[in-house]
Amino acid sequence: MSSRDRILQAAERIVLRDGVAHLTLEAVAAEAGLSKGGVLYNFPTKDDLVRGMINRLIQTYESRMRRLFEQDPEPVGRRLRAFLNASFPEPDEEYRRSLQVSAALLAAVSTNPAMLAPVQEEFRKWQEWVQQDGLDLINGAIVRLAAEGLWLADLFGLAELAPELRRQVLERLRELTRQQGGVASENAEAGLVVDRTGGAGGGAGEPEAGSA
Repeated sequence: MSSRDRILQAAERIVLRDGVAHLTLEAVAAEAGLSKGGVLYNFPTKDDLVRGMINRLIQTYESRMRRLFEQDPEPVGRRLRAFLNASFPEPDEEYRRSLQVSAALLAAVSTNPAMLAPVQEEFRKWQEWVQQDGLDLINGAIVRLAAEGLWLADLFGLAELAPELRRQVLERLRELTRQQGGVASENAEAGLVVDRTGGAGGGAGEPEAGSA
């Protein structure tokens, strides 16, 4: 394992065990069994460390999404199903752990919103990618936004659904990913994402690993 990975894993353990307020370069060095100089070599500032943690979450999610995409035998909707199922992995322990780390990182970036830029860029890429799925774009947008809303409800404890209802909601969203045609086949360009500079995004063949 590289020293960079050791540092990021140590940072996650500190966040999960002690909270983001205790995430310091000194604490991470001690947790990882490295000198502070070793941490500074990889992450010169705490902001750099937080960016590294965000990038690690993105890469873990994309790896899971790519694996699910490749394993899905149904051609229509498999990109969106991969997005949906990667967002809610099993077992629950893995999902809850990712929520805890995400919540801590959101707290860490609250004073520096610019650090969310890599996440915004990855979501733009994912949206372009799932739009090439052969699905009705409206259904696709509903599934994506509903998945993100469910994830945020879980993250912040916003009137969380009972387990059985939650399971049924996820299954209904999966059903929507199997409805072919509609807007997507008639005018795919209508769903292109407009970025914050006024440009329009294009399609992508595969999700790309993000960088922070």
